[in-house]
Amino acid sequence: MSLTKLFVFLLLAPLSLPIIAQPRESIEGVHYQSLPKPVPTITDEDHIEVRDIFWYGCPECATLEPMMSDWRDGTTGDLVFVRMPAIWNDLMALHARIYYTGKAMGIEDRIHQAAFRAISEQQNPLRTEARIRDFFLANGAGAEAFDAAWNSAEVIAAVQDARLRTTDYTVDKLPAVVVGGRYKVVHNASVFNHVEFNIAFNMVVFRLRDERRTDF
Repeated sequence: MSLTKLFVFLLLAPLSLPIIAQPRESIEGVHYQSLPKPVPTITDEDHIEVRDIFWYGCPECATLEPMMSDWRDGTTGDLVFVRMPAIWNDLMALHARIYYTGKAMGIEDRIHQAAFRAISEQQNPLRTEARIRDFFLANGAGAEAFDAAWNSAEVIAAVQDARLRTTDYTVDKLPAVVVGGRYKVVHNASVFNHVEFNIAFNMVVFRLRDERRTDF
């Protein structure tokens, strides 16, 4: 069984799963941090939002992406997976617009993965609207459809929301995952690789599930 499948199995296992079967305990302030104040999620109280925060120019985000996509594809039930580009500056805002344009066009996964490859493998920094338009056309998008989505109010509003949430989540390092609008996981001395990163946010999901339990 692959590591990703193992973590998905543990995540979806019954809530009564003994603690000894879990990879390890995650400690607040060590493996994850509480946000200064909760940030509203897009889910209802019966679901847990897991928000993957990235930037196309982040090499670690590029190597983490396949694991996060596998995690998303293997989860069901009370979990809602959300991608969100971080925005600290104008270039990141431009790259966020790539993501939301792909999503608006219904080709989110294709564009998301291709944008990581373009920057990290193909030395195409996607720093101008003209190069981004060429990139979309090279990945099967129609010119008129791209222009309409790129300039749409939907995409512009989504970029603005991502900019505000980047501040609200106090994200200053990538990749990051925010769970339930309350807890943030980033790489640090205790979360030192993608495996530990995956374990850490899965354990936060367990914590939030335990808080909702009514059988004790």
